[in-house]
Amino acid sequence: MKICQLELLCHDLEATRTFYVDTLQLPVVCELPGSLTVRAGWTDLIFVRTDTPVAPYHFAFNVATNSLETLIKSFPLPYLNTAFGQRIATFTDWRARACYFRDAAGNLVEFIERRDALFGGAPSQLFQGVSEIGLAVDDVTALTRYLVEEFALPQFSKMNPLPDFNAVGDDFGLFILARTGRKWLFTDIPAEAQPCKVLFTDCYNLPHLLTFRERKAAIAAC
Repeated sequence: MKICQLELLCHDLEATRTFYVDTLQLPVVCELPGSLTVRAGWTDLIFVRTDTPVAPYHFAFNVATNSLETLIKSFPLPYLNTAFGQRIATFTDWRARACYFRDAAGNLVEFIERRDALFGGAPSQLFQGVSEIGLAVDDVTALTRYLVEEFALPQFSKMNPLPDFNAVGDDFGLFILARTGRKWLFTDIPAEAQPCKVLFTDCYNLPHLLTFRERKAAIAAC
């Protein structure tokens, strides 16, 4: 699975532009009065201005193996500490390492190295793509079933499903499902449902559009 486009709502588009274009140095693909599109590897990340408050999103960028220490030095961001007081968390079962930070809009963003994503990381390419988007729902099991049956996506092989947390997809792209109100890892941020659109390809490279709307996990699939 690959996330080709990820569309998120944004209350402060100017601050978001400064963060992703000036700080993270992502190239601008398209800029309109009410939206900004930047590119990270194979993903176009789209921010759409809204006048209503937006709960924090959680998403992740795949980065090259053994690059986190360099990225932390290159990008002096407000990194979060893990449970052990360190900036880098190791996930043995997932064969991954990650660090977390808040962006200008308060979203919880993650740099994650995945040994099985086969990303060597050329100096000119820092990010392989957006590899995770968090979805908050009341019924994690029901949404898991929907994603598996509707899109033939796999249960993530490195994750045993929990009643309040699960991952669907693979090392290249994952839907991270959290029960509404569950705290995101290493934070006091509760998972809250908010609108997003995800254009992704399945294992056959066929495109699908998932539109996730606020409350009760109303989903439209095309």
